[in-house]
Amino acid sequence: MTDQLNIRCDGWLNYLPDDDGEGTVATRLRICVGEYLVTRNISKRGGGESEAINVSLLPLAEFLTNAWWPLLYEPLRPSFTREFQVRHRLDTGMRGYSFPALALCSAGESSVVIDWATIENPHSTISFLTLPPAEPVQLDRQQVEFALMDLVESVLERLDKANYRRQSLREAWNRIQTTMAEPEELAYCVAAGRLGLDPYDSGAPDLAQLAEGISDELFGDLTDAVELDELGAAADWLREIEPRLALFPEVELRGFGNPVGDNLDSPAWAAGEASAISLLTNSGLRTLHPRRAVEELLGDAIFARGVAREDGPKSLTAITRRLESSALIATIARSARQRRFRACAATYLAWTSLPGEDRAATEAITRRQQASRAFAAEMLAPKDALLERANRSGFDSDDLEELASDFVCPYPTVMWQAHRAGIPLRGVELPFVDRMRII
Repeated sequence: MTDQLNIRCDGWLNYLPDDDGEGTVATRLRICVGEYLVTRNISKRGGGESEAINVSLLPLAEFLTNAWWPLLYEPLRPSFTREFQVRHRLDTGMRGYSFPALALCSAGESSVVIDWATIENPHSTISFLTLPPAEPVQLDRQQVEFALMDLVESVLERLDKANYRRQSLREAWNRIQTTMAEPEELAYCVAAGRLGLDPYDSGAPDLAQLAEGISDELFGDLTDAVELDELGAAADWLREIEPRLALFPEVELRGFGNPVGDNLDSPAWAAGEASAISLLTNSGLRTLHPRRAVEELLGDAIFARGVAREDGPKSLTAITRRLESSALIATIARSARQRRFRACAATYLAWTSLPGEDRAATEAITRRQQASRAFAAEMLAPKDALLERANRSGFDSDDLEELASDFVCPYPTVMWQAHRAGIPLRGVELPFVDRMRII
């Protein structure tokens, strides 16, 4: 399969034994991310090209075991920091070995984002040639974790055979394996990792105390979205709101059918948009005016009765509880347009959840949250409806505002939906949006 992380060692190099075993685990390393061969390089001296690099795997194995939980479970947030980059770039732990500027982080519950850059290292004898992808590659979480586990295990096995007892590496890896076998410990370590914390650090905040009284799924959504210094206040806010969810409007999901499944080969928004189109089509409401269609499907959830607070914790937009065939929706919103958008996004999260789960709609850059926002955009301002209203010259800003008022949805939603539908926009300056980057 090409949609995988493939780390291949082409045998062990015949280095002389050394004091710490670093030379013993030297290899010709070849790394593929999906269809991209990221270790492809050219020699600065002779000009020859190669698909692999000569490197010791000991620094990489130590980096992985020391950073395992933040590396794999912390998502990229809008407030990108240098500290985040250091935690997630594999080359930062390679102790001078030539290694591609390769980084990974969480893309949500079931996927991992991998990205790289061609950064010239003046001290290296090689230059890496594989240009970064147009969008970071998103791979199945379990497959990536297995690939990294295999690498660590191969290093430990090689060291044991050569009688090098890297006790610190062995202890760190045993601790991770023990954690994986204990559901409560695993949940704690995942929560810590989402915040960029080392769960084994005795000085780390007491997450069990912060999460007390909040469901696991809801706390997970919270830690995907907020910074550590905002977590305490946000958790207090949720503890107040979550018991009151039963008082908020109920959206009937019985006639929704099944949402379109997420495909990691497609952008994160694709599943949300396709689910909105499927829902509107199957319900017979696709030809109805978008404003009325949303009211038919969501009822009171889009009105003032569905508002939990006008303001809430940063990055949180709504709370939802999935029942057997319906969902309770509580939005955090100041205006009718905001209520509709956030109720739609929360409805998608409930629709894709299991009965009994409480979830939060947030501004997190995870696949599920991105899909929920795309679902809301297509529900409120369907591309087909915009194409019907557009003439050859497209829309200007007054047209977009009129449509936003008519559909009762945010102006930026109409603007981006029109742009993605290929409708010309006259005198409308689209804000520059750089792609999500880890490096």
